[in-house]
Amino acid sequence: MFPIFRLDKLSATQSRVSVVGTGFFVSSNGNFISVAHVFDNRIPDTQFLFFGYLPNKLQDPPLVIEEISRDEQNDIFVGRVKIKSPEHLNLSKGLPNIGKTICIAGYPLATISNNPQGGLELGGVRRYFQPSFVLDYMSLASNNGQGIIRNHDGFLVRDIGLFGMSGGPVFDTNGTVFGIQGSVTNPRVSTNGSRSIFVENALAIRSSLVLALLKDKRIRTN
Repeated sequence: MFPIFRLDKLSATQSRVSVVGTGFFVSSNGNFISVAHVFDNRIPDTQFLFFGYLPNKLQDPPLVIEEISRDEQNDIFVGRVKIKSPEHLNLSKGLPNIGKTICIAGYPLATISNNPQGGLELGGVRRYFQPSFVLDYMSLASNNGQGIIRNHDGFLVRDIGLFGMSGGPVFDTNGTVFGIQGSVTNPRVSTNGSRSIFVENALAIRSSLVLALLKDKRIRTN
């Protein structure tokens, strides 16, 4: 699993760097999975970069992320980084049972600053793991805020993902991936008349849709 960096060159002297999502490898040749909406709204001089398995291993210089394929309707992105990735995750063909213990993961709350050498200080880019469980099966239309509607078909997770976790794996205690972090449900209100609690849940895109795309495009997964 790794953070997906976005580099926008705003002018000859100005650039903006941010962590926009999470990817995870599914083969030993650098093929990885994320969500398509992480790569939306690019400008002509936008690049998406791999800076390594932060915070443990920095890739210097960073590597450019290549697109292999995508399923826009289901919000699935398949990319490649030109490295060897012997440690990679396996995708499940089925849905997890309701009530199953799972974990969501990604790279939220990233802190990026400039260092004295003129480079980037990335010590504040850290992995986040949130144990949770499956609430129900669900399909939800998701708007990217720019008029693109995609379908997130999979299952509800009790705990929401934070910004930067989109595309991260949703896996069980054996490390098997059942889905990818897609979106968060609209707030619902629980009230007793004097106090209100707003409830949101994560929606994971089922991994069988990812496997179908990989099979259709004959993309390696081992």
